[in-house]
This record gives sequence, C-alpha cells and structure tokens, in this order.
Amino acid sequence: MQDTPTKETPREGTSSSASCPMQRPEREKEKGENEDLKRRNEDLRKENEDLKREKEDLKRENDDLKRRAFSFDFVVASCTKNLLKYYTGFTLVTFMSLFSFLVPDESVSPVKYISRKAACMSIPLKDQLFLVLCRLRKGFPLQDLGFRFNITMQLSSIIFNSWIHYMYLRLGYLSLWPSRNNLIAQMTPEYKRLFSTTLAMIDCTELKTDTPSSLKVQSQCFSNYKSSTTLKALVVTDSRGSFMFSTSLFSGNISDKDICKEGGFFNLLRDLVADGKLLPGDAIMADKGFVIDKELEQLGLKLNIPPFSSSSCQLSPGDIETTRQIATHRVHIERAINRIKNFKLVGRKIPGSLFGSINEIWLVCCYLTTFEDILVRQKT
Repeated sequence: MQDTPTKETPREGTSSSASCPMQRPEREKEKGENEDLKRRNEDLRKENEDLKREKEDLKRENDDLKRRAFSFDFVVASCTKNLLKYYTGFTLVTFMSLFSFLVPDESVSPVKYISRKAACMSIPLKDQLFLVLCRLRKGFPLQDLGFRFNITMQLSSIIFNSWIHYMYLRLGYLSLWPSRNNLIAQMTPEYKRLFSTTLAMIDCTELKTDTPSSLKVQSQCFSNYKSSTTLKALVVTDSRGSFMFSTSLFSGNISDKDICKEGGFFNLLRDLVADGKLLPGDAIMADKGFVIDKELEQLGLKLNIPPFSSSSCQLSPGDIETTRQIATHRVHIERAINRIKNFKLVGRKIPGSLFGSINEIWLVCCYLTTFEDILVRQKT
C-alpha cells in the first residue's frame, strides 16, 4: 500500500506561530500612536476652544471700545496735546484732584441718580464726571453727548442732572473765604500799598436767556444794560481775583443794591465780622453802581468806589489817579467772571430748558474755578 504524502502542517503551524510575535508589537505600536494622536487631537481641540474664547473676549472688548471711543481714558491716551483740558478746562492732575474730592471711594458712587441707577452705574464714574465737565465747558447738547458716549439722550440727561445736584451740595460745603491775615498776605505789593484794608471786590454779571413766554417774567428779566432778558448774580473775589462767593441768580432788572440784600451778601459780611475775618474799618471795592455805603457802615465796614464827578466840576487830578488805581485792580474780578463764563453752558444764552437747574449749574461753575490756577501770582 502506497503511503499518502502528508502536508507539512507543522511547518505551516510553525510559520504562523512565528509571525504572531512579530505582529503584536506592531499593533501595540500602532495603538500607542493612535493614543498619542487622540491626546494631541484633544489638546488641539482644547487649544482651539481657548482661542475661540479669547477671540470672543477680544471682540467684545473691541466692541466696547468702539462704543466708548469717546471716554476719559480715550482722551487721556490720545496723542493730541492738552485734549483733556480742551474738553474740560482741567489738566489731568487737576481733573484727578477734583475727582478724588467728589468721589472719595471709587467703588461706591456718591451720586443719587434720579432714575435708572443700574444703567448709570454701568458707566465708569470718571466717564460720568467727564461727561458733566464736557457739557459745562463746551456746552454740548444732551443728544450730542448721548452719541459721543453711546448712550441714550435720556440717560445722559439723568447723569448730568444727578451729578450737578451732587456737585452743588458737595462743593457748597467748601469754605472759600480765608482769614483776614491770609487775605492780606496774598495781596500783591502794589495792591497792599494802596488798599491794604480792602479785602474783597464785588461786581455783578448778567447771563442772557431765551425770552420767557410769560410777559410778566419778560418784564422782570429784561435788562436795560443788556437790552435783553437776563439773569443776574453778584460775584465776590479777593484782591487776586480768586472766587470767594456768589449769590444765586436773580431776574435781570434787580438793582445792585437789592441783589446784595436779597442774595445774602450783607448777612455774609455780618457773619464774617462776627467771626473776626473782617474788622471794623475794612473795605469792599466796588463799581460806582453799588450804592451800599450806608449798609456797610452799619456793619462797621467801608465802601471803596471810584470818585463821582458832578455836572458843575470835573474830577481833580487826585480823583483821576484814584479812579485809575481802582480800575487797574478791579480788572481782576472781571477776569474772574470771564473765567466762570468760559464754561459755555452759562457763557452762552441760557435756553428755557435749563431754567429749572440753572442756579445749581451757575454755582457749580463758580466753585469749579477754584480748582484752576490763580489769576494773579506774587512776584518773587
């Protein structure tokens, strides 16, 4: 019987068993590479998500900067020289001094908003003060401010009126009348030689207004001096033109004597005499229109005004020289009043829409001039 050839099974088996140990490391290597790719892919995915979030943050920040392109920080960072002073009248140092005085704690707003407190508080306090000063200094309409700060006209009105009321109260607590010794020490040598006991200068100023609809109010506010309807205030400065006091605004036809009485100037002088800041014999410098010598005499004070000339005779050379000397120094109170009116909201014609708050606006502008440089400095 012929033997049947047998298959070389063992060889094949041997070959198969020999190839398995070679494939297993390759699979494990591929598996390891796949795990590495998965981890790398996961890392890239996370990195991509982080970049997307960063992109969204930058987009929001960019949109916010676009919305608030006109802001305190934007103006301060501008390459344009003195841009902050152009808009507000103050340098950066002065602005920050004023802000620190008005806002002792920046984390808490001291302003009591008329309404929409949450919307107001979404705007930084420095930007709110910047908005107010821009309106006072440049006379920007509320609609213009709303566009510049990307807020509604109503919100800009709320911020402005709320801050004006707060500033009126806060600044009104300042005691601006120095002691008698300080007033004398601050006089220039020339002024001290001529008027050593004349410690204050007074003058009236008028603000033109829109014509009121009421005929009665028109007649009360009509000023023959300005040939227009006006509001009138009394301003008091020291010998260097530094602001010390102002009355509220009265109708334009009030006399200089009446505004001294109704505005509380005589009461102020009485208190100053009682406190020793004025002594009997001290004088107040004024223009010829102030016929208040008797009222001052009752307080123990004198009135220093230019001499009057009569129809029958001319001024003597001595009177002419006195008139010149008084006029030379009274120019400083005129400069002080012009400084107040550099705030164009009160320097221009007052619209009827501001009649309800113009008193507070006027006095705030008066007090803000005390943060500016001194008009007349001592020569060293």
